[in-house]
Amino acid sequence: MKAEKAILSFIAILVGLIAAGVAFYFYQMTRTIPAQKAKPLSINASTSPSPTPDKSNFLNITEPKDEEVFDKKVITVSGKTDPQATIIVSSEDSDQVVKPATNGDFSLTQILPGGTSLIQITAVFSNGEEKKVMRTVTSTTESF
Repeated sequence: MKAEKAILSFIAILVGLIAAGVAFYFYQMTRTIPAQKAKPLSINASTSPSPTPDKSNFLNITEPKDEEVFDKKVITVSGKTDPQATIIVSSEDSDQVVKPATNGDFSLTQILPGGTSLIQITAVFSNGEEKKVMRTVTSTTESF
């Protein structure tokens, strides 16, 4: 008898909470705000995001081209960027770091595993900003 009273009490509390929640939901959905209390919302369109990216930071990759196929395993990765940047060239099995020359040119050799590889070239600039370029290259020994 005591167990039945406890279960019945629990069910009654649960039904009461559900009824109160439904009533509160309908109250909130039908409530209106008086015109004197309503405040107009304005959005300032001239606000720019912060921090603003530096337009002088760039990364141009001249070699390799995306989807390029090579008949050798050693390729050249080259391009141009800000002379103060640090270049990181990453593939599935190695990472290399290089500093560009004073004119911004950089070049390094990368050994490819057989098959298709993803190469990520990242330029890290002096202000902390990063630019990334992905290249998909394939190394094959088949003649075509």
